[in-house]
Amino acid sequence: MIPDSIAKHILTMGVDYHAPKGGIAQVLNSYSQIFETFRFIPTTNTNKGFLYRQLTGLSAALKLIKLIRQKEIKIVHLHSASGKSFYRKSLYINICRLFHVTVLCHMHSGHFVHFIHKCPHFIKRTLHKCDSIIVLSPSWETFYRNLGCSHIDIVDNIILPPQKTEEKKNDNLLHLVFLGNLTPKKGFYDLLQALGRHKELFAGKVKLHIGGLGDMQAFAQETERWGIADMLEYHGFVSGTEKCRLFTLGDIYVLPSYFEGMPISILEAMSYGMPTLATRVGSIPEIIADGETGKLINAGDIDGIASAIQWFLDNPEARATMSRKAEENSKKYFPQHIEQELMEVYNRYL
Repeated sequence: MIPDSIAKHILTMGVDYHAPKGGIAQVLNSYSQIFETFRFIPTTNTNKGFLYRQLTGLSAALKLIKLIRQKEIKIVHLHSASGKSFYRKSLYINICRLFHVTVLCHMHSGHFVHFIHKCPHFIKRTLHKCDSIIVLSPSWETFYRNLGCSHIDIVDNIILPPQKTEEKKNDNLLHLVFLGNLTPKKGFYDLLQALGRHKELFAGKVKLHIGGLGDMQAFAQETERWGIADMLEYHGFVSGTEKCRLFTLGDIYVLPSYFEGMPISILEAMSYGMPTLATRVGSIPEIIADGETGKLINAGDIDGIASAIQWFLDNPEARATMSRKAEENSKKYFPQHIEQELMEVYNRYL
């Protein structure tokens, strides 16, 4: 637990985490449980409409100024994605600079490698105003150093310990789990295509459990196109107990994304003893050891997805070894370790 002697001087700002959807909200939800006092201002709410989100962002600026003027806040810890999220954070960064308050900008977005090209001068200038950029891994540290950021701290993403709900099914199927937006950039349709192209190999052997939201018409069309409806089970958006249930029954977690930061879903899957099939993007190669805790492929490699699934089918003993190693490795992302990382960062700037 981060004690009040530190916590009372920290103000955290980011997406409303009370009904978390998305990785940043889940991180903040976990943070709220490790601070003795969690001082927090929401900057947007993904569960609300456009106007409400804009008013939340403006209200956050006024609340920030009010709290800073009370003289107790010494560090503002911003949690940012790319796009509109970063533009909002630029306002709060400027307010902190105006009042000479330390600002730490915690960058979560894997898409930032593309976003930087949209408005590079403004983005770099904004980043350089921060006292520190907090990143998720050494590879992201290199990326931001190449943008000219000199003060960088690394803090791993946080997950809560697993809450296993039931035993794994003993039905001779390989249960794959995909959680995320049902979009091309998450590699979702690559996954469906891999199953469809090789359905003669996987029919009666593989079941894909899907949790997430997206274009349901496109999903239905691709399912029909490849004739794989009997291999799929769609669960809608999942959280809480239902997410724990899927992680418990699953054998392999699959996330063939085109870009990522440090996916919370992979860390959570590891904590349930699930090896991961994922792409070599963002921090994924730093959390999944290829051949030890999962299988890594290049983004867009549809045949690579199929080959990896076949390998998991053919190697149950190696899969069991991966499962134990993944579960053990996940413990470094549990609260007691992240608390220590955060306190070291905060003490550096208090």
